[in-house]
Amino acid sequence: MARTRRTAEQVAELLRDGGPIPQTADVQSQGLNFYPRHWLSKWDPSQMPEIPQILGQEGLDARGRKRLTREDLFRRGSLITSTADAIDFYVAVCSWGVGNKARDVYRRIEPLKHPEAGDRLLHGIMSVQGPNGSAVAGYQAFRNVNDAYLKGLGPAFFTKLLYFAAGQPTVGQNGHPLILDQKVAKAIGWTAKTWWSVEEYMDYLDLVDQTRRLLDPVPRADCIEYALFSPALRNSPTRKPQPKAHNEHWSNIRQ
Repeated sequence: MARTRRTAEQVAELLRDGGPIPQTADVQSQGLNFYPRHWLSKWDPSQMPEIPQILGQEGLDARGRKRLTREDLFRRGSLITSTADAIDFYVAVCSWGVGNKARDVYRRIEPLKHPEAGDRLLHGIMSVQGPNGSAVAGYQAFRNVNDAYLKGLGPAFFTKLLYFAAGQPTVGQNGHPLILDQKVAKAIGWTAKTWWSVEEYMDYLDLVDQTRRLLDPVPRADCIEYALFSPALRNSPTRKPQPKAHNEHWSNIRQ
């Protein structure tokens, strides 16, 4: 059965019913652990770039893990100037996206086997940065086979690259790149699929901006995206029970 796309008013109601909206601090501090060894065990130097710095020994805990937060990735996204930086950023963002799931690392390795992986990633990232950068330009770049497209890198992950590369959004900013994956799509009533058109991505960003303007106080756009990832929003067609206390509830999302 086809899903009914939710309006901004419906999404805002769901968010209000779900309890306190996550705040900027909740979003910035959201972090996941990952194992560099999961990447290193699958890294083939004959087909792939040099091993990036993020997979080095520095920062490992007693279990061989590292931890990345959204704030860490915003910082890394602001420092990209080379193909090596782009590869390092890609691995960092994907590590945050998959966490400690070894099987998912394999899927994220495949795009790096393209002989122009570094150049393509850098170009896609640059298309969202600077005075002429935009969410639309970045999304178009990663969809275009003659531009930044890489086999195995779909919107669920390249929108993460765009989001972090564009820097932290402000409350007054519209159209900031945001993460769009199947879980977020389900929360807004979209049909489950793995690719969305440029127009659909623009619709999603516009929906988030319309939704947040219905809330008081008006949150940043990524506070809405973070809330949409919540299982409570994805699985309830109407109203939801009150969640746990604010900090505890949002600290458990995407972990």
